[in-house]
Amino acid sequence: MSIVKAFLNSAAFNLATAMAIVGSSVICGKIITQDFPLFLGSEFRFLVAAGLFVPLGIYNRSLFRLPRHDWCLLLLMAFCGQILFTILLLLGLRYTSGSNAGMLTSTTPFFMSIFSFFILGERFRPLQWLGLLLALTSIFSLSYDTISNLATIDSQQWLGNLLVLAAVASEAIFLLLGKKLQTNLSGLSITALLSLLGAGLCLPLACSEIGDFNFSALTMPDVIAMLYFGMVYTDIAYLLWFRGVIRTTGATASAYTALMPLTATLLSALLLQEQLSLLQLIALCTAISSILLLSLPKPLAKGDVLHEVPPSV
Repeated sequence: MSIVKAFLNSAAFNLATAMAIVGSSVICGKIITQDFPLFLGSEFRFLVAAGLFVPLGIYNRSLFRLPRHDWCLLLLMAFCGQILFTILLLLGLRYTSGSNAGMLTSTTPFFMSIFSFFILGERFRPLQWLGLLLALTSIFSLSYDTISNLATIDSQQWLGNLLVLAAVASEAIFLLLGKKLQTNLSGLSITALLSLLGAGLCLPLACSEIGDFNFSALTMPDVIAMLYFGMVYTDIAYLLWFRGVIRTTGATASAYTALMPLTATLLSALLLQEQLSLLQLIALCTAISSILLLSLPKPLAKGDVLHEVPPSV
């Protein structure tokens, strides 16, 4: 039993499960972008997320006495990871396919590693730089068809791909900023606070769209997709991620984000009946290779001690 508990509390399990859940959001996002106005759909998502986790996560009044530094970081995290990422992703899905969007998320390890270098001040080993090169190769492998389509007048896929790529960059910033918090917050508390901040930031724009929305046109798949987007993608995935990211470095955590495109691409092929090209498969293979290189542990020098981080909720 102790082995199972240790596995469930490990960084590998938490980070891998979180990224697999995030990868599945591409499928739900495809449904939401078709049936919901952009900002209203985002607001519903945050309200669902806040309704589930706020009663559980905000039970300590000291959370509202966080230092100004942490509040600024939480606001920036909410904007980059919950507002900007969602808006750019859903807009991008209007112009590109779910499988392309899923494959573009393979660039997340690249963006996270670069931000780890500049924001967190981490330094990489040669094999980790090779992993970054492979992640960059996956971008060019995916973009080959898109670049060739730029010459066609009726193609707007390039715009969707650029929007999804911008969403990935904003998500990478969000995933790393939690390591800069001065207060030791649990994953549950961070998720609850971010859900509230996300709902507040998106509310003004959502109010401008609610008057023209036909609630009677909603179907059961719409409701299920929204509940999944709020409860599973927002709450559970972020809880698992913040539990795992405090136990490892930014570069190592970035490797697990390569599971996003794997999940998204497979689900797009299975559920959306989208065909996968040879170049997309090559891009997927290079993304998987990058995760292996970026996750290689650093050899301990003589006299080094491996410290473990106690589990938190």
